[in-house]
Amino acid sequence: MADTRFRQRSDVLPIRVESGNLILPGDVGSKISNMFLTEEGTLRSIWGPAPYIPNYGSNFPTYTNMKGIYHARLGVGGEREVLLIQDGSKIRVFEGWEAGQGPNDTWDDLIAPTSAKFLADVGTDDKPRFPCQFESTPNGVVIIPSGESSRPFFYDGRTILPLGFSHSPGPPLGMSPLNAGKTWYDHDGADVAGWAGEGRVGTIALDSLTTGHEGRIAKSEYRAAVQWLDLWGNLSALSGQSDTLTIPATASTGVGDVEDLLKFVFWVGIDPGPPGTVGRILCRTRDTLNSGSLSLYEVSGYSAGGFLSSSAIPDNVTTGFPDNVPDHFLLSVPHDVEAVPPYKLYTLAFGRGWAANFQDSPGKIHPSMPGRWGTFLKNEEIYPDPRGGEVTGMCQVQDGLLVFTENTTFIVVSSFGGKGFQTRTLHPTIGCVAPSSIKTMPDGTAVWLGREGFYAATGSGDSLGVKIISESISTNLLKINRARALQSTAAVDVREKKYRCWTPMEGSKTNNVCWEFDGQGWTRRSDVEAADVCVTQDHRHYMLTAGKATISGGSAAQGVWLLDHQVQSWLPNPRAAMIQTCWLRAAFIGKRASPLTVYLWFREMSSGTVTIEAQRDWKSKVIETETAPLYPTDDTPPFWGAASYGGTDADGDEIVWEKRRPYWTRVDISLPSCEVFRLKITLKAAGTNPGSWDFIGMSFDEAPHPDTFRGFPK
Repeated sequence: MADTRFRQRSDVLPIRVESGNLILPGDVGSKISNMFLTEEGTLRSIWGPAPYIPNYGSNFPTYTNMKGIYHARLGVGGEREVLLIQDGSKIRVFEGWEAGQGPNDTWDDLIAPTSAKFLADVGTDDKPRFPCQFESTPNGVVIIPSGESSRPFFYDGRTILPLGFSHSPGPPLGMSPLNAGKTWYDHDGADVAGWAGEGRVGTIALDSLTTGHEGRIAKSEYRAAVQWLDLWGNLSALSGQSDTLTIPATASTGVGDVEDLLKFVFWVGIDPGPPGTVGRILCRTRDTLNSGSLSLYEVSGYSAGGFLSSSAIPDNVTTGFPDNVPDHFLLSVPHDVEAVPPYKLYTLAFGRGWAANFQDSPGKIHPSMPGRWGTFLKNEEIYPDPRGGEVTGMCQVQDGLLVFTENTTFIVVSSFGGKGFQTRTLHPTIGCVAPSSIKTMPDGTAVWLGREGFYAATGSGDSLGVKIISESISTNLLKINRARALQSTAAVDVREKKYRCWTPMEGSKTNNVCWEFDGQGWTRRSDVEAADVCVTQDHRHYMLTAGKATISGGSAAQGVWLLDHQVQSWLPNPRAAMIQTCWLRAAFIGKRASPLTVYLWFREMSSGTVTIEAQRDWKSKVIETETAPLYPTDDTPPFWGAASYGGTDADGDEIVWEKRRPYWTRVDISLPSCEVFRLKITLKAAGTNPGSWDFIGMSFDEAPHPDTFRGFPK
């Protein structure tokens, strides 16, 4: 053994984050996989995942091709809890753990080609696409399935329907009165029953009070249009205007008031709307001949209240409407709404819904009316990128709405006058490649995946800026499958306050590696292949993924997985929980030395051992392999799952569970005369469920070795 007087001991290295850089400080690892930072500042191996739907004895639910997952609380006070998934061509909702009724009874189909609340084929394939997009509103959830059509839907906890109207009704037909408003003809020419009361439609001529009670009404012309209204208050585009309805000039016979000459009119051919329509708004011009205007006005309803008060026809059945509304009652101008084609992205900001990446215009964003999440007014669309670049993501921040193309970041803010919005370029060369990677950290920092790595938007006002936060792992991120980077997905763990983003690495078609960022540095994990991820919006704050996980001794299975939890009925596939140091040297930089002893600080967790592999001189070849116990062998603790309740230990003392104790162990290694060396500490139990281990830190001893040869004894 070398003389201990010549040994140099390094500082304790509390390795917590990783970096792909070549030269690193000793307390930064070159790779940390499947470890998480505990509340006490140690690194612990992850456990789980667990299937969210347990095995009740009749197997687990079956899934096909997971594309999305989302949790929300709906209704006043959030009393309605919903968990939504896109499973292949279906949108499904979780109905609760129904033990004894079959595993697939826990999910109800909201949207599916057959046997669902709304029949539609949202489409599913393995092409690179955005994950299913979800966005919570005060009264429901906007859903944009991951598929070819990208048609948006809205779910309020009871009803699922397309969001808004993609087309407008046809124009109505106007029927002229036969006499004094008492009778009119329908479109077949048949006489329709009379109408009690006096007519009020028409224009009294200015010279109608010439002598006595004689008078006349002037020739009048009217046009009408129709607008649909759905049960959430969304409006369709206006129909085209009807043909002109003419009321001929009529003179009195010399007896009676001139008002007796005014008419009733009747509008027919009013189109019922698609499912979800609860009313039709009839819009009519004032007398176009005498007013000189073709402007439309809403014909008010007579009895309906609430948002139906503007609906003259508060149903979706009637096709005719008797119109007896005088021109001076027509005050409200209808909203000039645009029929909306399918779009891929949606978010909330400024009290409005913002749709983007339209089928006919990928570079357009369009705000909805406040509170009407599927109603978009004409001439309010915005093109942030004057070159028409495709919008690839949106995110609300303190100052406004971030809008991304693949290579540019914009911000949308309110106009100075308070009406409308304006945009400016926040960064001309940094963009976003994956809309589902955009998430906000607890401190308000927005983080997302761009072409060159992960970025963050920090600050506010004039100090708002964009910066890269992944320089330390930039060499690793070069291995992202760029063709499928758009399907990356992320969430923020509430307990760990950590951003997690799953990406497709090294040619993978699925998001097979999760990159974790805690505001200081990065680690990685590989327990699931997540097509999408969400955090439950309740006291549990579970992180749920939709995708693939592998059972011990089995194959990868599609499902809904609860991260960082484990159950006995489903053992995950063994995986390596590993810490790899950087290339190390202590006090002999520029000289050769011989590492002799490694000191490892753990907390007792299980009865297994960790493997320590040593590499030297920048080479990946493993030179030496050693093991270290995961507990202090001189004072063996009781192990979970092995010790009996009320039992005794080796000394005959009663077993009392205590908080896991720290301990240290030493491992002797032999790497003679090396320039640098690296250690890889791994726990992997082949064929069984991997145990747990808790890493505190490490240090090492080395002795000077001035030999200058590059090789070493074999």
